[in-house]
Amino acid sequence: MLDWLKKRWELVLAGLVGIIAFFLGRRGKSAAEDQVELKEEEIEVIKKAADEESKRKEAALQKYLREVERLKEEYKNAQTSLEQETAQRKIELLELAKEDTDAIDRILMEEFNIARLK
Repeated sequence: MLDWLKKRWELVLAGLVGIIAFFLGRRGKSAAEDQVELKEEEIEVIKKAADEESKRKEAALQKYLREVERLKEEYKNAQTSLEQETAQRKIELLELAKEDTDAIDRILMEEFNIARLK
């Protein structure tokens, strides 16, 4: 057997290298699968965050449109120039914060003492 190994040492060495490469390749494959799974989870988190942001912006836009419509009506019904200026100022402030629901609420509370809108 020892003579056979001496004569065929290249063949034995090639077999050992093949076996080692096989096991290393399997380990690399599982690591790659883990990375793919992590990337898929990351993509899901990003999509969820984007959806939430989109919904938040849509809510802000709807709140903005309702409030601007109400203020325009208030402007039309104003009987004094002071009431008209106040309504116009509210519209201008809402224009500045049209994308941010928190900013709209804060402006209405701070500037005009209006409670949160439903």
